[in-house]
Amino acid sequence: MPRPFKYLAFVRIGFARARAEPAEHYARVLFLLVILGVFSSLWRAVAATGADVGGDPHTFVWYLAMTEWVLMSAPHVHFRIEDDVRRGDVAYQIVRPVSYLAAHFAEGVGALVARAPVLLAGACTGAWVFGGAPARPLAVGRAIAFGCGAALVLTSYNVLLGLTAFWLGDIAPVYWIWQKLTFVLGGLLLPLTLYPDLVVRIARLTPFSAILAGPASFVLGRPFFDGQTLGLALIAWAVAAALIAVTTFHSIARRLQINGG
Repeated sequence: MPRPFKYLAFVRIGFARARAEPAEHYARVLFLLVILGVFSSLWRAVAATGADVGGDPHTFVWYLAMTEWVLMSAPHVHFRIEDDVRRGDVAYQIVRPVSYLAAHFAEGVGALVARAPVLLAGACTGAWVFGGAPARPLAVGRAIAFGCGAALVLTSYNVLLGLTAFWLGDIAPVYWIWQKLTFVLGGLLLPLTLYPDLVVRIARLTPFSAILAGPASFVLGRPFFDGQTLGLALIAWAVAAALIAVTTFHSIARRLQINGG
């Protein structure tokens, strides 16, 4: 079997595993709906006081729906890599005639394909219920298109994040820091344009703004990146993640071979 088709098998495995856990999908959709309901009520309450919230609260609901959809769609590949390291399974997995990293990424893609449509339906339904019909339907379509690419890039960084398990064993502290940076520099809950200029400048130098705020900001009518810039940024950050992951894993593999696995 040609090598590319081997990874299609891992995509199918990831898809099958995700489809076999429908309760997880429903729980994520429910959690997403709760978040949209809570924040939509909060923004309406603040706007009712006459305070300037920096935009239309109803549009913010659609923005939040898009950022949460991208974030929650990306599978937690890093925890699967952590499990491999803890059980010692990685020692025999790296000698298979396939790339360890590519196999995990392919499984993540399969899980993403199974999970993203369900969460997207929940996100759009919740945004419509709590925020009304989108003011810019075509912009929502652009956000979804770029969001699919952003979820793939986020999956690649989750693979990279999982490699820290080879040094730390427990990746929870690193994941906690990564998650908080995603919230702030990605503009998860509020558009980055509402943040201080210093935070915005820092966010532009990280992958977080391209992954979350970039796609979602189309629904606001004032995109954080234009379409071409966002596309190039996502490609650049994906290449960066791949290069760092491959270089790091080659070093890890050599160390495992020297130490006898």
